[in-house]
Amino acid sequence: MHAPPKKSKPAVVEKELWVENRLGLHARPAAQVAMLAREFDAETFLEKDGVRADARDLLALLALDCPQGTRLVLKASGPQAQEAATALFSLFAGKFGEK
Repeated sequence: MHAPPKKSKPAVVEKELWVENRLGLHARPAAQVAMLAREFDAETFLEKDGVRADARDLLALLALDCPQGTRLVLKASGPQAQEAATALFSLFAGKFGEK
């Protein structure tokens, strides 16, 4: 008899993000982050100085208080973790469409 295949633990994707837009992570970009995070089958969290917020939760993101220049760590896990991390990284790198 063959043993059933072991289920591998989903990989955790971790990326460093920087808030580069002038106004920081205010309501509009935080809403963009939350909406984008909800599109993927992945748990996504943003961490600032050890404080962790669910990337799908607008109020949790705003509570992180992220002005321009803030360093965040994105952690994603689940079937679409890599895709979610890449999409969120691109959103931050594009300064949320702001200057």
